[in-house]
Amino acid sequence: MKVLISSIAVGLVLTSVIGAQDESASPAEEAKTYSEVPKQYEVGEDTVSPDGRFAILYPVRDEDSNEGPAFPNVLVRLKPYEVIKELDVDPAWKGMRGSPAAKWDGNQFVAIWREMKWGNEDLVVYELANDKIKREEKIWPEVVKYFDRDFHQRFLKKYPKESDSYTFVADNSDVKSFEFKDHKLLLNISAENKPNLAPGPVWSAELYAVWDLDKAKFDKVDFKPGEISIRKPEE
Repeated sequence: MKVLISSIAVGLVLTSVIGAQDESASPAEEAKTYSEVPKQYEVGEDTVSPDGRFAILYPVRDEDSNEGPAFPNVLVRLKPYEVIKELDVDPAWKGMRGSPAAKWDGNQFVAIWREMKWGNEDLVVYELANDKIKREEKIWPEVVKYFDRDFHQRFLKKYPKESDSYTFVADNSDVKSFEFKDHKLLLNISAENKPNLAPGPVWSAELYAVWDLDKAKFDKVDFKPGEISIRKPEE
């Protein structure tokens, strides 16, 4: 009889534990459904804010259509659902070249950029307050100024027949292009004119900078021009 009672007691304990696990798991599963998000959108799970309230949405891809995305990428409050900002980028599906990515500093600041073939571009930081955009800090134009000036003055003057374009690159996956620290945004950005290893004159440069989120400007900039060289054609 004692063995029977003990078995029943153990069974009841296991049932309670399993029930508690199911109850604790259900809210998370419910959150994953994002029931208020329009059916034409999907949530970028890696763009969700730490408190789970905000995220970037991507238009759902129609596999039967050859058309591009029909809806813009948006920054939203997930519940209750509200569009906070229509992102100023070409609409992109999740994982598509040029699709927006995000990194949060708490729940107040979010850095958003586009993931391109070779690297990241079009960085902007939004400050949120009361579920609205309080301030928009357009960092990328300030970054481009440094690269443009060096590329035109140091490279194109010497090689005027070369293409008037260069590419931002991120060759090392261990290097973080953008990282929040102590209410600032640390930047580590590189660019070159021939990332496809084409022959001819090669230009490159790197920028290490600290963006002050409160002042909305650079606190420190270390721009490092690379050595201009000539890449020979492969034999």
